[in-house]
Amino acid sequence: MRQAGTTYLSFLVRELVHLVCITLACAITEVVCYHDASHVYAAIMTGNTIELGWALAEGNLCRVLLIAIALSSFFVGCIIASIFRSQLKSVRRVYWLMVLLLAAAIAARTNASLRIPLELPLLAFALALQAEGISHFANVNLQTVVVTNNLVKFAKTFTARYINPSQDISRIPSREEVLIPGICWVAFCAGAALGGLLIVHLAYPLIVPLGLLIFLALRPG
Repeated sequence: MRQAGTTYLSFLVRELVHLVCITLACAITEVVCYHDASHVYAAIMTGNTIELGWALAEGNLCRVLLIAIALSSFFVGCIIASIFRSQLKSVRRVYWLMVLLLAAAIAARTNASLRIPLELPLLAFALALQAEGISHFANVNLQTVVVTNNLVKFAKTFTARYINPSQDISRIPSREEVLIPGICWVAFCAGAALGGLLIVHLAYPLIVPLGLLIFLALRPG
């Protein structure tokens, strides 16, 4: 019994490390993209859609085109990930593909004129692969590229477990179902702050998410 508990604890810790690393990588990438691509997100499509509507209302066709690059790159990335779902069942393959895309984005970022036509679609494509291919942590289904739903899920499960639990024990969320969305939101916030610091103090801020992805791709198990 104790061995089973220890095994599950090891599994949970491993999943939490996975969650925190990929969420930090995503948040840092989002902030760097937002900085480099004239305040357009790589994967936060709610924000991009609002910006698109605003640009259309203003008749700002240049900004419409800019946002369309991000939207279309993310959309195509999701389509390709869906088509090759069987080949991308291995999380390692997803991470190595993301590593290649981020490495290309780092190279493109050295030339300011390539940040919008090349860096932006590369980062959007990479995060689309992540969104489609990596969405389960400790048996909890959630996205790490956007955190609105995770905040809603955290509030809902926290309430259902600790504030207004059901008399039917089977309907009470597990600790993991409460913990995972909350940790994801905190990690994303921390990653966004870290991304801002890296932009100021590091010439190549995308090196950090690249390193996190390599770590996840190489770790055993």
